[in-house]
Amino acid sequence: MPDDRRHLAIFDLDDTLLDGDCTGLWIAWLVRRRWVEDGEAFMEQVARHDQQYHAGTLDMQAHLRFVLAPLVGRRHDTVRDEVVAFVETWIRPRLMPGALERLAWHRDQGHATLVISASMHHLVDPIAREVGADDALATPPAFDAEGRFTGEPTGIVTYQSGKLKALEAWLAERDVEHTRPGTLWGYSDSHNDLPLLEHVDHAHATQPDARLARVAEQRGWPRFDWRTASGSTTQDANATSSW
Repeated sequence: MPDDRRHLAIFDLDDTLLDGDCTGLWIAWLVRRRWVEDGEAFMEQVARHDQQYHAGTLDMQAHLRFVLAPLVGRRHDTVRDEVVAFVETWIRPRLMPGALERLAWHRDQGHATLVISASMHHLVDPIAREVGADDALATPPAFDAEGRFTGEPTGIVTYQSGKLKALEAWLAERDVEHTRPGTLWGYSDSHNDLPLLEHVDHAHATQPDARLARVAEQRGWPRFDWRTASGSTTQDANATSSW
C-alpha cells in the first residue's frame, strides 16, 4: 500500500458517510432506553433543531446543551458503553457503502483520513473508528472532576466556520510534527460546510442540499450520490477528474 500523507481526505459524517443524522438517531435511542423523561416533546424539539440546521439558523451552543441534557450526571464510561451498543445496532447498518468505498480509496492511496462533524465527539469518534478513519474532530463534552457529563460543550464548536477553525488547529499540530499534509480533499452534503469546502483543494458535494448543489454546479465540484439503491458510488461528468 502506498503511503502518501501529503494528502488528507476530510469527510463530514451525517448524510455524507451516514445515511441520516447520528445525533437524531442517538436521541431516539436514548428515548427508547428511557434516558429521556418526556420522549415525545424531546423528539419534537430535535425536529425543530433539524429544520434550523438545514436553514443555517441553528443556535449551536443551545442545541448542544439540549442534546447533552440526558447525559448530565452520567459517568463517561457508562455513556461510552451505551454509544458502543448504539453504533453497533443503529449506525453500522446506515453507513453508505459508496461513501465507505470512497474513504477506502483514499486509504488505499496512503492518504490520511479525517472525519469532522457538527455532532458531539463522544458520538463521532467511535463512528470514525468504525469506518476506519485516522482521526475525528467534533465538539467535546465537558466532564466534572469525577468524570461525569456536565451538560456543557467545550473547546471549538465544529459547526460552519468552526469546522475550519478546528481543522486549522489540528493541522498546526502536524506542522510541529513536520507531517502537515499539503493537499486537502473535502466531502460534505451541507451548505453549512461551505467554509471548509472552499478551503480544500478538491471539494466534493455528497447528496448535496439545494444550496450546496447550486454552488457545486457553479464551481464544477464533483457530485456524488451515495444513497442509491445498490449503495454504489455514482458520479457526474466532472467527478472522474478527482479520482
